[in-house]
Amino acid sequence: MTEALPERNLTLMLTTQESGRLQALHRYKILDTSHDIATFDELTQLAAQICQTPVALITFVDADQQLYQSSFGANVTQAPLEDGFCPFVVQSQNTLIIPDTLADSRFATNPVVISQPGVRFYAGVPLNTKDDYCLGTLCVLDYLPRQLTPEQINSLEILARQVMTQLELRFTAHRISQIDAALLKVTQGVANDTGEVFFHALVQHFTEVLDVDYSYIGLVVNYEEEAIQTVSACAHGQIIENFSYLLRDTPCHQVIQQRQICCYPRGVQALFPNAPLLAPLGIESYIAIPFFDLTDRPIGLLGVMDSKPLTNIQLAESLLTVFALRIGTEVERQKTEEKQIEIIAREQQARQIAETANQLKDEFLAVLSHELRTPLNPILGWVNLLRTRSFNATQTAIALETIERNAQSLTHLIEDLIDISRLMQGKLSLNIAPINLATIINGAIDTLHLAAASKSIKIQTQIEPNIPQVDGDAVRLTQVVWNLISNALKFTPEGGQINVELKLMDAQVQIQVSDTGKGISRDFLPHVFDYFRTSDGTTTRQFGGLGLGLAIVRQIVELHGGTVNAESFGEGQGSCFTVKIPIMSQRLTNL
Repeated sequence: MTEALPERNLTLMLTTQESGRLQALHRYKILDTSHDIATFDELTQLAAQICQTPVALITFVDADQQLYQSSFGANVTQAPLEDGFCPFVVQSQNTLIIPDTLADSRFATNPVVISQPGVRFYAGVPLNTKDDYCLGTLCVLDYLPRQLTPEQINSLEILARQVMTQLELRFTAHRISQIDAALLKVTQGVANDTGEVFFHALVQHFTEVLDVDYSYIGLVVNYEEEAIQTVSACAHGQIIENFSYLLRDTPCHQVIQQRQICCYPRGVQALFPNAPLLAPLGIESYIAIPFFDLTDRPIGLLGVMDSKPLTNIQLAESLLTVFALRIGTEVERQKTEEKQIEIIAREQQARQIAETANQLKDEFLAVLSHELRTPLNPILGWVNLLRTRSFNATQTAIALETIERNAQSLTHLIEDLIDISRLMQGKLSLNIAPINLATIINGAIDTLHLAAASKSIKIQTQIEPNIPQVDGDAVRLTQVVWNLISNALKFTPEGGQINVELKLMDAQVQIQVSDTGKGISRDFLPHVFDYFRTSDGTTTRQFGGLGLGLAIVRQIVELHGGTVNAESFGEGQGSCFTVKIPIMSQRLTNL
């Protein structure tokens, strides 16, 4: 059929065409190559034979010229837009038949009509793509006026479709080859990488292969607020610092919600005007795909963004699909590895704790044996002497005093063991009543006065008047004060000094016992209140004891709702123990 075309300037006609037509033309990459020219030449020869014309051409119309991809009966490669008929077919996208060019006012003055080669007949069929863009024509020419039969026109249209089929096949083969090459390049680039190295290498290869500005991998870090935290991001070929953003109002939200790849090849800013990153970065196109954990929950996404429209969508989709699976696997591998490291660390910690406990147990048993033998030896010795020898009254009194003193030492040792056992089992009960701590302190000092005098140690007291009562167990609080002063006596050399203070501090009564003794090493200070811990765990140590006194102090004080802490500037610098117990009204309020 003949399409009636208005008489108007050809350049204006072509500029009214959609800009997408030229993009489609260049997408097939047929203007700068000569793939399979033989196939096209066979089609043009067949067209000329069917239509019985001397010339047949496959013509593609670019922005400013006509390019002849195949020709039969004419030795031409290109021509200006004005010197031809094909641009009119491209404009109308319909078959154009001109039986006599001189009789058609639109073409009567065309250079190819009035001069060489003197074209008098033209029939052109559009080469239309699947997305309805006309790239050019399959046309036949004659130097004499003529007509085509309906059968010839139909055959010409069939051949035109064959031209497009060949183009589509070549385009598909090119895309497959391009995808394979890209997959190979990216795969080889990250084949031996794991963890952060893999993520960084992947996003860098994506920006290069897809020729985009940005590529990133992000994890969903807060499912309630739906936020994304990147684990790797590449901008213009360089790894940048990771960042986070809320999914709300972003194309990423669609990716996670729809659980599938989402592509916005152009105009993404207009679709998501409130997205925080698109406008500042000048983003025009966006494509991303989610990846999932072992329970099929979307845990993140792999995406690319660019400041220009995305043209090679199929390549981007193919790469994203393949490597999203790889990323999901790598994230799960990392989680498993982290859990294994955590389990190993816990096992090592538990093993270390068990080994330390065994070591402490061995040391404790050795010290306990030593501490039991120390008072038993003089008791047994004096008992044996009293049985086998005759002593006067003075000697007998000395013997009995020694036996009594060591028996009391054994009794105190056993009581400490019983107390620790009860405390560790949570079975130590308190007899709560109003207590005057000043009386408790003075009583403890009186009990230890002789021990202090034997080492010429001076005990100084500073007790504020009118200290409020505390709610506590008199026996156990006496034990606390006695243990602290006794501990100070043990580690203070002859001629030293111990200071005991009692004062009110912020609704708490504070007892402070400081000395001028050997002090506490920095390494041992954090363990000073631990069970069975002594600064010297050997049986040849200078100072006795099982390391129970301070542990008992801490437990009793905490049962009273108080706190205890130890301070020391180091060995030889003395030490200071501070106990704080709530006054009675404060404890009742807490209860």
